[in-house]
Amino acid sequence: MKTYEIFDEYYSADKVYSHTRYAARAVIMQDGQLFIERAQTPQVIMLPGGGVEGDEDNFECVTRECAEECGIIVRPVEELFKIKEYYRDTVYDSVYVRCEIVGKCATDFTENEKSMSLASGWQNFDAILEDFDRIMALYQDGEELYCCHKRELLAIQHILNIVQYADNQAKHNKPTA
Repeated sequence: MKTYEIFDEYYSADKVYSHTRYAARAVIMQDGQLFIERAQTPQVIMLPGGGVEGDEDNFECVTRECAEECGIIVRPVEELFKIKEYYRDTVYDSVYVRCEIVGKCATDFTENEKSMSLASGWQNFDAILEDFDRIMALYQDGEELYCCHKRELLAIQHILNIVQYADNQAKHNKPTA
């Protein structure tokens, strides 16, 4: 699995990080659109997912998080890639998992998610990238939310590359009449 790394201005190869946060994020695509989450306060765009709890694996994590935050039941299919962020004293280790929606359920927001006015839904890639440009301008490089968006933007750009590659392969492998 390919790993991408993001480093903050405090990074050094010999630095010892005191915390590691493991997370899994769902990559759900359909008809040229990506299923995303948005928070209004503060403004955040992210893929559904969150921190791995206890001894759950990445598939269990995205299944739980999608149900809690989005009200959808997913079937994890495969781990696509990983992004490791080195931010201050923490390494954020996020695995991106391709999933399929197989049902719906009731959400179970935490109080923090309620206060953020968290919502989820489908959006096309062009609109997502335009929104990232607007939102990235709200934060300074090095701020926690800037780094969060930097990670999610990198993930979405990589997902878009995967989609474009698959589309090109399909065009080249089309049977001729």
